[in-house]
Amino acid sequence: MVMFPECIECRGTRGMCGISPCPLLADIRGRLPVVQSGSVSELVGPSPPSLFVGRYGYPDVRAGPSAAWVPEDSDAVPLASGDPADLFGRPLEEVAARHANLITGGSVMPVGSTASPGAMLETTQEIAMAEKSVDVELDFARPIMVGRSPTFDSMSTPLGPSGEVLRAEIVGHASIPRKVDSVANEDDLLAADAMGELTESSIGEAQISRLLSSGLLGREGSRKLVPTRWGITATDDMLGKRLWDRVRDHPSLDKVLVYEATYLDNVFHIILTPGLWAFNMLEAWTRGSVWTGTGKVLGDWEDLKPRNEYAHQITGAYYSARLGVLEHMDSMRRSGACLIWRDIGPEYWAPVGVWLIRETVREAMKRTPRQFDSLKHAIDYVAPKVSAPDDLRNSWFVKRGRQTRLDSFA
Repeated sequence: MVMFPECIECRGTRGMCGISPCPLLADIRGRLPVVQSGSVSELVGPSPPSLFVGRYGYPDVRAGPSAAWVPEDSDAVPLASGDPADLFGRPLEEVAARHANLITGGSVMPVGSTASPGAMLETTQEIAMAEKSVDVELDFARPIMVGRSPTFDSMSTPLGPSGEVLRAEIVGHASIPRKVDSVANEDDLLAADAMGELTESSIGEAQISRLLSSGLLGREGSRKLVPTRWGITATDDMLGKRLWDRVRDHPSLDKVLVYEATYLDNVFHIILTPGLWAFNMLEAWTRGSVWTGTGKVLGDWEDLKPRNEYAHQITGAYYSARLGVLEHMDSMRRSGACLIWRDIGPEYWAPVGVWLIRETVREAMKRTPRQFDSLKHAIDYVAPKVSAPDDLRNSWFVKRGRQTRLDSFA
């Protein structure tokens, strides 16, 4: 498969090579198992719950619900949850193919449609509020080919087929948590504050991002539809910033801690150090990994406070990883700084969304860390285990630590 230098920057979303569709993503689809196919003009099936808001054509976007199609005489099990994190620990083939029969229907509407939602948006919003699977009936404008391989996006979960929907209706009853209903009907609550209240009521970020994308969070007059991939990052970012507001007031760590975890050929080394807040994430796409044939190390960072500029190198994975770290620091009631190294190997051949980063960081933080007396000792331990040790030793975070020591003697 031919790769271009810009592949690692584009990751199949920006068409920088001028070839459409992305040949790398097409190759990924060809590696998935073939399932029974067919076509449908109408569908009655369970929504995990799930929805999708596109970004092309913004501020006019395609939005609508997703529902599972299960062919007759099939033993396939529909997705049981709208939270992809429930697939954590499963093989990549299963995770990547699990969404092949999830059909997304919708219609084009302005992002400001939330001010006066039509029937399609009302159905989509009700699904966003549901805490568990709900049956949906969809009538399509033309037959949809189903059972083919899903499409991939580095931010969100793989997507099955989609099409124009003439009618979308919930069949039966949607179970909506009381707190979700309360927040969605509160017209004077900032989106960030709403997220905080939902998190405190044990509503997960998957549902929070659905609520944000479907235009159910924020003050009256400012609510808008938010494209799904933007909503995922915005949710991780805002939840992380709220946690940082608490973490910065905790007493500092007194040791350097190293946490580690691996999932789907994604190897994480997470170093927490005493001192003021800083966060540096490095991603090493190793030789033969999905976006590069030769290997590439990317990095983004922030110092003293959360960054306002988008993390253009690491993109959404930056905010997902940071959220997992801040959750753990808050649970320890400790403050400090963090360096993350992520090695991505060739066995991670299909991007399945940033939930993988968030959940693997959380898994690492559950484990007993190794303790070190200094950052140097921690780097000496981690460096031989990563794909590009010199990049780690010369990272912004390590150089910052050296400068901090020099400043203390000035």
